[in-house]
Amino acid sequence: MIITSKQKQSPVPIGIVLFLALLFAAVLPHQASAKNFSTVVIDAGHGGSDKGSNWYGVYEKNLSLDLSKRIQRILKSKGIPTVLTRSSDTYVALDKRAAIANRKSHFIFVSIHFNGHRNTSYRGIETFYYPGSSKGRQLAGKIQHELGARIKTKNRGIKAARLKVLRLTKGPAVLIECGFLSNRWENNRCNASWLREIIAEEIVQGIMAYR
Repeated sequence: MIITSKQKQSPVPIGIVLFLALLFAAVLPHQASAKNFSTVVIDAGHGGSDKGSNWYGVYEKNLSLDLSKRIQRILKSKGIPTVLTRSSDTYVALDKRAAIANRKSHFIFVSIHFNGHRNTSYRGIETFYYPGSSKGRQLAGKIQHELGARIKTKNRGIKAARLKVLRLTKGPAVLIECGFLSNRWENNRCNASWLREIIAEEIVQGIMAYR
């Protein structure tokens, strides 16, 4: 069969092919990763009659609520929908906290706490995830990687723990211990507004890196 010049198809310019390849490479990963979650459930630890860690007149329940609200504000500024398991000094049972999260679809759960120990030399930040949860572990790793990037603190790493609130939550879930209130030096820093603002920003950076 003889192909005339009119029947011949002009090849697509190489420049266009490369442009389209780069365009899909840039767009598709973003679209896929954006599906990791649509809502962040922020769980302020303790509350009400449950004071949490209590050292040198500083209550964990107050710091965790303040930090949770800071995280919510920053996420909202980025257009990320959020839910607080408590927005005031009230007691919320662990199963109810998980239930609040489980009513959402495509969510991640971030529980905010401050540590305490009889050995007052202990200090640093650590993040927990439920054993066997690969997504929880990944989320914990992203957040822990950011924590302490701008402040001097001990990186205590990520750890698997069978904590009830993590076990009952169906989506990727982590619990962050943001410092030891039992350590006098760290207590003073955690009680400072400027430090909680930095921690909030770093946690959000970790969340966005996971997304």
